[in-house]
Amino acid sequence: MFEKLKIGDRIQIGGGYDMEPKWLNEKENYTGVVKAFIPGQSESLAAVVELDEDIKFDDIVGNMIVLELRYVGAKWKKSEIVHVELCDFIPEEKSWKDRRQGKWVESHALYKKI
Repeated sequence: MFEKLKIGDRIQIGGGYDMEPKWLNEKENYTGVVKAFIPGQSESLAAVVELDEDIKFDDIVGNMIVLELRYVGAKWKKSEIVHVELCDFIPEEKSWKDRRQGKWVESHALYKKI
C-alpha cells in the first residue's frame, strides 16, 4: 500500500518540462504545506499548497499553488508528477471551472513529501 498525501504534509516541489523551468526562477525547488484538497479539473481532487515563499511568474506573485495530478490513474502519494497553478489568492473549494483561476505555470512538476 502506498503512503497517501494528506493535509498538513510538507512537500518539496520542483522540476518541469524544460531543463530550466521558468517558474522556478533559477531555484531547484520550493517547499510548502498541503492546506486542502478541492475539486479539480478531472475526477481527482486537486491539492492546495501554501508555499514558504512567493513565486514570481510573469505578472503574478503568490505563495499559493494548486496541484493537479498529471496522469490518468495517478494517486496522491509520496511523490507524483503534477500540473502547477500559481495563485495570489486562496482558491475556493469549488471545481476549477467554477472558481477564480490562477496562472498555469508548469505541466510536469514533481512533488515529494518531506
